[in-house]
Amino acid sequence: MSDYTSIPASLKSLKQWVCYRLEPNEKKGKPDKVPYNPRTGYRAKANDPSTWADYETAANAAGGYDGIGIEFANGIFGVDLDHVIENGELTAQAQDIIKTLDSYTEYSPSGTGVHILCRGEIPPGERRSGSVEMYSEGRFFTVTGNVLGEPREIQERTAQAATVHSKYLKKDLQTQDKPAQAAPSYPPADSDNDILQRAFSSKNGDRIRALWGGDTSGYGGDHSRADLALCSDLAYWTNGDAGRMDNLFRQSGLMRPKWDERRGANTYGEKTIAEALKGFTPYTPQEYSITIGRDTPPVDAQEPAGGTDEPADPRPDAASRYMTDHFLDDIGRFIKYKHRKTGFDNLDKHATGLYPGLYVIGAIPSLGKTTFIHQMGDQLAAAGDHVLYFSLEQNRLEMITKSLSRITAQQDITTAVSAINIRGGQVTPAVLAAAEKYKAQAERVSIIALNFDTNINIIRDYITRYIKANDTRPIVIIDYLQIIPPTDPRQSDKEKTDSLVRAIKKLQSENDLVVFVVSSFNRNNYMAPVDYESFKESGGIEYTADVVWGLQLQALNDDLFNSDKNIKKKREAVKAAKGAIPRKVELVCLKNRYGKSDYACGFEYNPVHDLFTPDPDYEDGYKININQPTKRL
Repeated sequence: MSDYTSIPASLKSLKQWVCYRLEPNEKKGKPDKVPYNPRTGYRAKANDPSTWADYETAANAAGGYDGIGIEFANGIFGVDLDHVIENGELTAQAQDIIKTLDSYTEYSPSGTGVHILCRGEIPPGERRSGSVEMYSEGRFFTVTGNVLGEPREIQERTAQAATVHSKYLKKDLQTQDKPAQAAPSYPPADSDNDILQRAFSSKNGDRIRALWGGDTSGYGGDHSRADLALCSDLAYWTNGDAGRMDNLFRQSGLMRPKWDERRGANTYGEKTIAEALKGFTPYTPQEYSITIGRDTPPVDAQEPAGGTDEPADPRPDAASRYMTDHFLDDIGRFIKYKHRKTGFDNLDKHATGLYPGLYVIGAIPSLGKTTFIHQMGDQLAAAGDHVLYFSLEQNRLEMITKSLSRITAQQDITTAVSAINIRGGQVTPAVLAAAEKYKAQAERVSIIALNFDTNINIIRDYITRYIKANDTRPIVIIDYLQIIPPTDPRQSDKEKTDSLVRAIKKLQSENDLVVFVVSSFNRNNYMAPVDYESFKESGGIEYTADVVWGLQLQALNDDLFNSDKNIKKKREAVKAAKGAIPRKVELVCLKNRYGKSDYACGFEYNPVHDLFTPDPDYEDGYKININQPTKRL
């Protein structure tokens, strides 16, 4: 029985709680603890806070599950001591670890193990050895509230965690059976799940998955051969990291007590890993400053023209070579993009296709730049594209309810429901109909709800894995630029923006993607028509982006804004225009490498239902004003 009253208040205050169910796993011979989001009933995901909940929600829903748990994040880490209670007594090892960490400690659901929860950081490296496991991300712990000893708050234990890790988890596998190697540096930050998903998606994925599940039939039932085969695969996918190999193998269906049995100076597991690493050469990623073309390797990587006895091609980037090898293919590839449309008819008349490139869109607050690009993403998904939406500011619930609200308004404005009301529980027949309609395109939409610590490397790695796993090149939306932290904290705002724009452009170019990036505007441009100076630290945007769009109020076309005078009247005009529903908004193109860039489109923006529609008073780049002669934008 669980006693949640003993759970520390500091843990209860965190919004990283889940429920879990015990689900059978025949290959492992014991059930898996599968986390669920108590708010939705769908599975929860490690490192995705939008699928977690607060403590009260989890505790109230616990009756429909096998228990509750807490995801590791925000400086919370856990130590799991498995099968350490023998005849009602703790093992000496467990007593030492519990005493060293001296933090909140409770019995695991089985009653034969112990969970210790602390604040702080844990050392890099191995996460499991024997009965000891230590995690700070990518996992959750079941929480029973059945405390060992006196109830207490969790404590900061960074230094103590390092002591435990060094004593019980850090292994020296550099034995005589394995030549000394430099510590692997690639991949440096992948989770166990990331490594496994790449392995399972590879051309040998079926064989690896079978081994992972404990199936030895491919090796004539020889368990030892199967062990070595899986370790050889793990050597490749961990880049020769012996500690990660051991940690992963222990999670597989092949794991058995023999792994830790001594074979002389080393255990059976250590010898198997050493054997798998014989002759293995770790891969070191190369950075090249010169790229020849989409399908041509970098200069430094060119093979000799006629084998090792002939000199390398002295002109690998010759135009004649490109014309012969790639020109027609690239033309054919580029042409097909002219048929890709944004879904906004007035914009598509001018844009004449959505080509691979970096698109930047900016606006002042309240003009709907997030809504505009989000609606475009939904429209592209409805047309068949895969869409990755990196939302650094809003969670998945907010974005999905925006989509549903928009659909209710498109179907019938009289029964439309706002996103905030949908989140508040107003699930009307119109909302249910919208959800049913949204399902089809939702299969191609991924909303990656991130946080303010998400850097460009995380975004790049996610996109790379998505392309490999799904064999498709998605539309990428990043919302928004200024939230992404710098890779170097010493950078100025301008250096940071320029660096990020270059990194995103490099990512776009290398993967042949359409990438949209949302940007904010400088405050001193709030009452001036859109131009390059409107974009915060615009140098990188102006010179690197392929297409630059700005959203502005149509009111800024008034003669009032042609002079530096009448500041008060300008503010009143802007305030009135921003308060109107629908708001009259204008998209202005500042740059377009794929066609004309002197166009503008008019829209009506309904912020209540997150909907943009073409403005009927706009035709072919002209603004129609019933009180004045038509003027050119």
